[in-house]
Amino acid sequence: MEEILELVTSEELVTSGVKVSFVHVVNEIIRLVKPAKRGTGERSWQLECNRLRQDPRFAQLNDLVRSQCPSFGAREGASVLHKLGVLHADLGVAAVDEKLAAQLAEFVEREARAMSPQDVTNSLNALSKLEAVAAAVSSSGWKRVAEAAERIALEIQPQNVANLLNSLSKLEAAAAAVSQSGWAGLAEAAERAARDMNPQNVANLLNALCKLEAAAAAVSPSGWAALAEAVEMTAGKMKPQEVANSLNALSKIEVAATAVPPSGWKHLAEAAQRTVSEMNPQDVGNTLNALRSRLAKIRILLDMHEKDVH
Repeated sequence: MEEILELVTSEELVTSGVKVSFVHVVNEIIRLVKPAKRGTGERSWQLECNRLRQDPRFAQLNDLVRSQCPSFGAREGASVLHKLGVLHADLGVAAVDEKLAAQLAEFVEREARAMSPQDVTNSLNALSKLEAVAAAVSSSGWKRVAEAAERIALEIQPQNVANLLNSLSKLEAAAAAVSQSGWAGLAEAAERAARDMNPQNVANLLNALCKLEAAAAAVSPSGWAALAEAVEMTAGKMKPQEVANSLNALSKIEVAATAVPPSGWKHLAEAAQRTVSEMNPQDVGNTLNALRSRLAKIRILLDMHEKDVH
């Protein structure tokens, strides 16, 4: 960590500017700090994050963002915004004050129409984590962001469509600005991408659709069938939270739950059994609530399982 923070005051960083080097430095900080949570436990993780928050060199890094923000183009600004979101949400570092939030909101409004699919996805993901920035975006700004999301629907990748809809589900102002035709385009994108999604994508997409009524209403019967097939295909590899979120979402979207065949419910029930010991209390609660709500389906599964055993 010491070597990385030294980069903040290095001649190279000062002369090259924040556009490239901020992302590089934050990538290195994340690379060093995140494993601490997995390898040394919560206490060491918190100590490492506290050290980062209190180091004056980190504050200097954000000063560079402030100074360069007015000149950001779409790609570089989206990358910086994304990294700030990671620092805030994953490392607990308050990297954005009121002044910088206003600058970043202005960047989003200014560059939304020029953003690539990845830029739009990264920006919305960051906005869903950085409340101060989201609060600073104007109504016309959200309209531009929504138009950007609609524009990229035809070329968006499977992972991005799940992440995009998941972010929109957390940003009420952005979701409210999406048009009916926009939801139709995003729903079609989700349908096209469903069979290529990994377990996390499928769980995120279901979680988003259970919160976005307009998006769910735009999904066609063939779209729900494709998503049900994706659930069945990926359930065996889902992590605990993904299982819980998928079951929770299915318990709230009747048309989606109905599209899942008995074999799909069997895979989900097996996934719940496999991961329940690793679930946190909220995940356990969501899983139990979901299974209770689909009791008739679960009885079918138990009968099928009993037959398999004997």
